[in-house]
Amino acid sequence: MRFMILSDTKGKDNGINEKVVSKLLKESKKLKSEPEFIVLGGDNIAGSSDKAILVSQLQGFRALIEKYYSDKPLLPIIGNHEVNNEPIDNSYEKVFQMFYNYTLPDTCLEDYNNTAYYVDYGDTRLIILNSFHYGELNKISEKQLAFFEAAASRETKNKFLFVHSPAFPTGAHLGHCLGLYPSERDAFWNIVKKHNIDIVFSGHEHNYSIRKIDCVHQIITGGGGEKLRDKYKDKKGVLVAPIAKHHCVIVDVDEDFINVSAIGIDGKVLNKFKIDK
Repeated sequence: MRFMILSDTKGKDNGINEKVVSKLLKESKKLKSEPEFIVLGGDNIAGSSDKAILVSQLQGFRALIEKYYSDKPLLPIIGNHEVNNEPIDNSYEKVFQMFYNYTLPDTCLEDYNNTAYYVDYGDTRLIILNSFHYGELNKISEKQLAFFEAAASRETKNKFLFVHSPAFPTGAHLGHCLGLYPSERDAFWNIVKKHNIDIVFSGHEHNYSIRKIDCVHQIITGGGGEKLRDKYKDKKGVLVAPIAKHHCVIVDVDEDFINVSAIGIDGKVLNKFKIDK
């Protein structure tokens, strides 16, 4: 099984960095086998307080993806820009939901507008959480934690977790991610450890990095088009220091291993990472 992750693609072309996104999608099409589905890691548009502009940006982004992948399922993760950074209600989530409703499974957490859910592909479970729900910014609440634990408790060979705000940022957003609420962050990470999540994928910081916390790998992939940053402060468990280059990520799940490859806009592999199963 192969899938692609495309995160933090926002820019100035109707809220999208169309030039970079197009190059990344073109390079991904050159691979020997296409991804079966695409995970959209959040902050894929600039967002706006004006919902008409938000709609236009979401339409434009979907159209750009479908120019290259017209028939692939899209698994969206909501970021802070999709909800106007500091939402005063959940109305932005409802706009976001409209654009991905038909692509989502029927395993969504109630009252989160289809932004927290899980989906199974064979013996692999992907769990998506919302770190920017109204009233719960940079926080995984008790309700989401319970949902996460229930979803993660099923015995499957591979388990991936996706959440836009990283639990352990390396620099640019240090102090402004899930660590803003240490007790909730630690409760969240305890579930990650308890139920043997293979990799936690996040965005938000505009680079690519890998770190290992309590024997669990966290990969930040936030280089889909946003202004790049390689600010680097917290070095605990860092395996790959922040790489400030535009990229997408290709994940290959095989019977005996998981391969993660960061692919640059020139098609070159920035980093390749393997977990033996």
